[in-house]
Amino acid sequence: MAEDKNIPHYMVTDHSSDLKACISKVERLSNCIEIANLINSELSIGKLLSNVMQATKKAFLADAVSMLLIDDKTGDLTFQIAIGDVGDKIKEIYRLKKGQGIAGLVAETGTPINIEDAYLHPKFSTDYDKRTNYRTRAMLCVPLQARGKIIGVIQVINKLVKPFTFSNEELEMLITISSSAAVAIDTAKMHKFILQRETLERDLNLAKEVQESFLPKELPFIENYKFAALNQPALEIGGDFYNFFKLPANKLGIVLGDVSGKGISASLFMARLTSDLQYYTLLYPDPKELLTQINNVLCERAKRGMFVTLVYMLLDTIENRVRIANAGHMFPIYSDDEGTRLLGHNNKKGPPLGIIPDIEYEQEIFELEENSSITIYTDGVIEAKNYNGELFDIKRLLKVIKAQPNDPDLIVKKITRSVDKFTTTEGRSDDLTLLVFSTN
Repeated sequence: MAEDKNIPHYMVTDHSSDLKACISKVERLSNCIEIANLINSELSIGKLLSNVMQATKKAFLADAVSMLLIDDKTGDLTFQIAIGDVGDKIKEIYRLKKGQGIAGLVAETGTPINIEDAYLHPKFSTDYDKRTNYRTRAMLCVPLQARGKIIGVIQVINKLVKPFTFSNEELEMLITISSSAAVAIDTAKMHKFILQRETLERDLNLAKEVQESFLPKELPFIENYKFAALNQPALEIGGDFYNFFKLPANKLGIVLGDVSGKGISASLFMARLTSDLQYYTLLYPDPKELLTQINNVLCERAKRGMFVTLVYMLLDTIENRVRIANAGHMFPIYSDDEGTRLLGHNNKKGPPLGIIPDIEYEQEIFELEENSSITIYTDGVIEAKNYNGELFDIKRLLKVIKAQPNDPDLIVKKITRSVDKFTTTEGRSDDLTLLVFSTN
């Protein structure tokens, strides 16, 4: 029978390949959604990275996955997560410079790579395979980028099913995952930073409260005497301190000091020293004996080179006389109707406390005239700098005190205002502490 040319032929098309491609796309989309949900559900960096990489290994049917992040200090790539048979070994030995190896290349250029055989790539090094008895073949490597900055790379290694290589669609999928992961890592880091800052602020506030609790809550009230004091740390807390110790026979112990360093360590050192002084002033009221004993105590427990300079005075409120011992501190300033001068001699000044054990400190005795004042201060006053790098220095301080009547409150205010005005553009970088008392 002849073929009828008028009868059309209907082509039979096999749609199975299209269906498989569609199913594959749906699976990839589903995997992306699953990983995105993981990324958005966790703020802990460790858990976040582990969850994402486990899900990525499963989604890509890969033998191994890894994530390397850039070390902010060195710029090197370091393993954060390595999942696979040799993951632990790789984490111990693997550290890359930018530009070194395939991961280093991607971190440097920001260009994703799909490699069918890593051994054929000029940047690939077989050293780590040899050290771990592993064979790297197919590889995807894409950058992690957040806020325009590359923070690391993700690698997917060795496809476990035929054709044992990764498709370009899978590369696009990994790029999508890395984009979300990078943002999440950046967010997690910021969250961690905020928590650390909040913890530090709580610690600082607590240390500040502890420090303030060791400062006098009120000034001494003694007939014919007037007192004023000020403590202003450059940071939230500092190492400057002052205190008063009421002693028998109308005596008053007065101390002002400066612990080396700043921050919590200086504050805690100061707090313990204040406790020591409260105890030892009762046993050794004489200034030279007191400083000798305190110095030995501090030398025995000295850590990290911390020391303290201070002036200790024993004021006789009946005889109007002071005994002064100086441990490496600035000389007090004495002011009366005849003028203003430094109180003390260099050959009587001892070294700071906590440096040299078994030192015998000396003391000096001074009579106080009527309407006289003594000002004790820390180096935050005379070492304050202006925009030209000039120091406030002792001459300016003497001039400020000389211009004031012997009113402790006014002296403290004038000194503070003068220092603040002098350092207007630079601001003070050191603690500022003042203690002034006068006879009336």
